[in-house]
Amino acid sequence: MFEPTHVPQLTPPLRRMKALQASWKPLLLNWLVPGLGYWTIGEKLRAKVLFGVSVVFCILAYFQLQHGAVDGVIGGVFVPRTDPFEWMPTLGALGTAGVGPIYTLYAWAFGGSAAEPVRNLTQEYGATYLMVAGLMNWLCCFDIFDRVTGRWIWRIPKDELEALTTKDAKAE
Repeated sequence: MFEPTHVPQLTPPLRRMKALQASWKPLLLNWLVPGLGYWTIGEKLRAKVLFGVSVVFCILAYFQLQHGAVDGVIGGVFVPRTDPFEWMPTLGALGTAGVGPIYTLYAWAFGGSAAEPVRNLTQEYGATYLMVAGLMNWLCCFDIFDRVTGRWIWRIPKDELEALTTKDAKAE
């Protein structure tokens, strides 16, 4: 007559210091080498895809920044501007810094005062490839934090969550 519904029993996510203690290592590793954070938490396919996409974007960025030079002016990569402070290049530099330590090489080779304004469209594409790789890695860091702390389960749509919890209930 009445079918009892299964109430999902989800573990609460980690909070405060426990969340930081659990997630700092995968986050640091993912920033150092894109995909390594996913690898350490057991998401091997995501790690391979992120690493592959990041490598392809960095190679494309290098070739377009290097071979897009006009009259010997190489540039395009955003670097922080502090004297006087300019917020737009600084935000661009923070986004691009997501590619990890390789950003310092790109900023040294293709950044600086000669970088702005970008002289041609090819350099603009190269800088955009590098920035997209950096922003993608920052987003993956947020995802790793959610996965390590258990917050990812709250992002699942209700119908998928119900299917997941009923599957877990049948397995028990």
